[in-house]
Amino acid sequence: MLNFLKKILIISICFFSTYVYSLNPSSYLIANTAVNFYDFKIANNHFLSLDAELIEKALFNKLLTSVNLKLILEANNVAEKILEINKSNQEAWIVRLTYAKIKNDLEIFNEYNKIEDKSEMELLNFVFYSDNNKLKKNKIIAKSVLKLVYASIDEKIEQANYKFLLFYLSIANILDPELSEAYFYTAKIHQILKNYSQSDFFYNKINSDHVLFVESQKNIAINKYHNGLFAESKKLLKELISKHGDSGNLSMILADLYRYDKKYEIAIELYTNLINLNNKLSDNYSKIFYLRGICYERLGKWNLAEKDFLHSLDIYPNSPEVLNYLAYGWLEKNINFDMAFKMLNKAYTANPTSYHILDSLAWAYFKKNQLEEAVELMEEVIIMAPGESISLDHLADIYYALNRKREAWFFWKQALDLAEPEDILTDKLKKKINNYNAG
Repeated sequence: MLNFLKKILIISICFFSTYVYSLNPSSYLIANTAVNFYDFKIANNHFLSLDAELIEKALFNKLLTSVNLKLILEANNVAEKILEINKSNQEAWIVRLTYAKIKNDLEIFNEYNKIEDKSEMELLNFVFYSDNNKLKKNKIIAKSVLKLVYASIDEKIEQANYKFLLFYLSIANILDPELSEAYFYTAKIHQILKNYSQSDFFYNKINSDHVLFVESQKNIAINKYHNGLFAESKKLLKELISKHGDSGNLSMILADLYRYDKKYEIAIELYTNLINLNNKLSDNYSKIFYLRGICYERLGKWNLAEKDFLHSLDIYPNSPEVLNYLAYGWLEKNINFDMAFKMLNKAYTANPTSYHILDSLAWAYFKKNQLEEAVELMEEVIIMAPGESISLDHLADIYYALNRKREAWFFWKQALDLAEPEDILTDKLKKKINNYNAG
């Protein structure tokens, strides 16, 4: 069943994605742009002001907007217009049949059943009809729609198709306004899209007695942090821990937030408490040592950091992140060079798409004075992460060693522009630039 769901979901995604478009008339521009930024309220306001007949592609964005705002009557009207143009538009039929179920209008189902060729309607038949070809009840239909979303979770869906997922999640909640799982995944998508206020709106729809409540509140706390509300984020996490215990690794999230906020001493205390309480067989046990080690390293306590990194690797020897962090630390201190080089190659093999690891490996080649290998890898890093000041500084150092001094000066300047004012890197970059200018 899962493979079948994935098959029809992917077919529908491909069909859906053909409707991403850009209209030339300026009267449509704001509405279309708002849809692309998932701001359906603004999109709806501008669609309402358009009296002219819309082409099918424009109607589809209007359909998507109405469904996301749960305006099922308006969505049904739009779906009717789409079906006048294209009788086999699957999403339009889903809206029409959803409206029919809510209004108990069997005439619309009779209209659907008159379609002779339903070969492209597998998804509709799965959602609305049981195995004996009887119409399902509304809540069962909603759960069937949710299964389509579940089937996509382990697929690598491109960001453009989040619109597709939001469309189906909204349909599920129109059919069953109490379906918390649909609200949760809607909130999760908005969180991924960094629409934190919208994300909170849907997380807050989940009742306190639901199994997803604590997870939802935890994510609200994370959203608050991203919105710069650290005090509120911290307060909410502490309240959750007090009321619900450490469900969902809440203390770990709290420690992480202190670490993000550069409150390293407090983060270390929380990580230490977790180490003392944690089951040594848990998935997080090695990670806690690694994260505490990062805090020690940021405080300049390398001996303690190194000890934690090594302990983490004792538990999980193949972690590319820990291998990279420890090896890079050794490179910077010019110690354990051969071991560091082996560890970085191991980390790169495990995770070749990480620009952090690739940067470290390039830097290792630089330290070995294998400059051609170093510059090739570091230029690849800059393509992957053009705004990373540390990588730009590294590339400049390599260029300088290759006697490409003008290019080195340029990238030091770029690194300085991108570096945070409080970074130790800033002073080093100014010194390099001044030395170049003096020369």
